[in-house]
Amino acid sequence: EEMDLKPHFPVVLIPGIISSGLESWGSAEKSRRFFRKRMWGTTTMFRSVLLDKELWTEHLKLDPVTGLDPPGIKIRAAQGLDAADYFVTGYWIWAKIIENLAFIGYDNNNMYLASYDWRLSFSNLEVRDHYFTKLQNLIETSKKTTQRPAVIVTHSMGSSMFPYFLRWVQSPEGGNGGEDWTERHIASFVNIAGPMVGVPKALTALLSGETRDTMSLGSFSAYLLEKFFSRRERASLMRSWSGGSSMLPKGGDAIWGTRNGAPDDEDNSYHSYGNIISFTKTNEEEATAEEKDKNKTIEKMIDKDVDQNYSVEDSLDLLHQSAAGDFSRMLQTNYSYGITTSKKQLKKNNQDPRKWSNPLESQLPIAPSMKIYCMYGVGKPTERSYYYTRVNEDIKTSSEEDVDYKDVSKLLNGTAIHEEEFMDAVVKDSINKRRPEESSSTDDVPHPPSIYIDRAMHEPSKGVETGVRFSDGDGTVPLLSLGYMCAPSGGWTKYADLYNPGRSPVVVKEYVHEQSDSKLDVRGGSKAGDHVDILGNWEMTLDILQIVSNKGENVTQRIVSNIENYVQKINLEPLP
Repeated sequence: EEMDLKPHFPVVLIPGIISSGLESWGSAEKSRRFFRKRMWGTTTMFRSVLLDKELWTEHLKLDPVTGLDPPGIKIRAAQGLDAADYFVTGYWIWAKIIENLAFIGYDNNNMYLASYDWRLSFSNLEVRDHYFTKLQNLIETSKKTTQRPAVIVTHSMGSSMFPYFLRWVQSPEGGNGGEDWTERHIASFVNIAGPMVGVPKALTALLSGETRDTMSLGSFSAYLLEKFFSRRERASLMRSWSGGSSMLPKGGDAIWGTRNGAPDDEDNSYHSYGNIISFTKTNEEEATAEEKDKNKTIEKMIDKDVDQNYSVEDSLDLLHQSAAGDFSRMLQTNYSYGITTSKKQLKKNNQDPRKWSNPLESQLPIAPSMKIYCMYGVGKPTERSYYYTRVNEDIKTSSEEDVDYKDVSKLLNGTAIHEEEFMDAVVKDSINKRRPEESSSTDDVPHPPSIYIDRAMHEPSKGVETGVRFSDGDGTVPLLSLGYMCAPSGGWTKYADLYNPGRSPVVVKEYVHEQSDSKLDVRGGSKAGDHVDILGNWEMTLDILQIVSNKGENVTQRIVSNIENYVQKINLEPLP
């Protein structure tokens, strides 16, 4: 009331990856008990995973050829504000923003949540669900009923998808809205924690089924996870979710750095972030060196034990080589991860849907009245590069090393001398890994990926923990990706002639992560800058309320990180 905040523009919320709940609508016998229940989100998901992991995976995994539902399965995104307000009871996502919008007068007549099946590629969202057609109709209807353009508030993957939608809606083969559709219908694009040029953890998730989250588990927890849901199984499932591939790093070595240096390297950097993946030597190769120097430091490990370095471009090639042909074809037909500095080529790219999700290979529509707000957290260690190692050729499969898990009592009584045997037995005794009708042959046991993150590379004082190297960011997306397109020397600003020809004004506002003093506040509190928890950041929420109330001029630029220094090191050469 003091700030005179009240509804002005209609608001559309577009959530990020894994945020929207997914429901089963299948009528087959195997799906009937799940009918209209959440297979992703709510406690139903966890119950399904624990009681029948294989059946849950069968429902969530997409067809590797079509990228759509496999035969007999029908999973659809939940709809309405409930689709992404809470992930499970007590774990809010959009709930706090929805509540605060309602507090100043919004309701479901002028506030909408455009949920979607984040597993699908952007093109398949339209093919199967007509998602972009519905989104276009929603925005056009709100314009007709209110006589005002909409404010689009996006988070994470939703921020990457929205520019794709803007190109689609103007395309004659898409929404056919005309060149001025964005100018007429969009007042502001509020980009919250958008990984505009991708995120490294998408690469490792698809390469080996691992991220910082899995690597930070203790050895026993990691073993449990591997036995219950192995790296191979996780990678296979995530590769079928072609929507996640939209978040692979974009811009190549020009943005993310070469083997010799990266724009976000610190002055005292001993190993460039440009080496997004570095392979360490196998145990056999290290044996002789370790005998000579058993007290080696992390610098010596890097000097002596790094066998091969991969830049972003090298790593994407590695992903293509290590994955099945269907996955590689999906990437090539849906996405592009390069960079274009030619105006002529960019105009051609505007007609190529593969380029639309990459802001460095496509242009924003000419919409000088559309304001762009880039809001994100900083000050949280964020995974930026990784140390990998290879599986020894003579490694035994888990089935060959299995102990007789039926006699767990002997292990519990201490008669087993190997900790791994104890872990193996406990897991097998407590988790029914196969349904009765399934074969128990060793052919059914997924072998480990041939490469995996090397947990032995660990030196927290150097920013390396269990094979993961950290930089600044919001805990999920590195600062370089959060800020490159928006910073004063970045893609939509300094290089506006290339990527923002309508010169839509861009405002960057960074929120330094501050942990709550209360131990009871596990979500970080009202000053959180974490990738998801920022949706509960009170200052950012107030900024959003001002934007939707037509007081966006009060939201001014604030840069507290080194993003501008990083971006200035990236020199692009515009071509005709």
